[in-house]
Amino acid sequence: MAAFECKTTLRRKHIGEFIEHSKKIEKLAINENGTPRKDLQSKIYYGLLAHSHEWKKENSNPKENIEKAIWEYDEKYVTHPREIPDIICVADLGVWKSQKMIVPNYDNGKGLKGNYVMSGYIASDNKEEFFTPVGSCVFDLLQNIAWRYPSVRDIVTYMRKLNISGSGSGYSRPWEWSILSEETQENIYRLKNGGFWNEWGMVID
Repeated sequence: MAAFECKTTLRRKHIGEFIEHSKKIEKLAINENGTPRKDLQSKIYYGLLAHSHEWKKENSNPKENIEKAIWEYDEKYVTHPREIPDIICVADLGVWKSQKMIVPNYDNGKGLKGNYVMSGYIASDNKEEFFTPVGSCVFDLLQNIAWRYPSVRDIVTYMRKLNISGSGSGYSRPWEWSILSEETQENIYRLKNGGFWNEWGMVID
């Protein structure tokens, strides 16, 4: 199941409303526990689609403005990684996709050490040959569908090889290990670094 909010012109307040709604949407899903993906990924794919944005003045920085708003409202509303929305796509600007990671023995060099779950938003750019914000959005949605319908995986694999989703970076928010279900914690030795279509993959996107 998927749900979207659609805007002609994205404004800062829309991002706050969207992330607040994402928390409510997650509560509607019949979610499961027992693997990293089940613990951290809602069964309802939730996105925000916009044709354009309001930051058109000279010297404005729309990407930076969007990222600041995302993190401000994430910290205000989100209380579990499963509540964060899946994607924000602005057709003439870029795309921001959620990502969660299981990180055993994490050390950020600033005093944060131990086993953590990280959640964040990856901002993809247009440096890749086949990248467009809308194409990246379609890829991400198909990838989500492919988890339930394996027949879609071949086309997703092909799109991944073309790097249609683009590449980028973002910031992460740490969560205590206890955010994982007891079953997942007990079987954490099954974690796998790399590969696709594995419920025990360390990266959930």
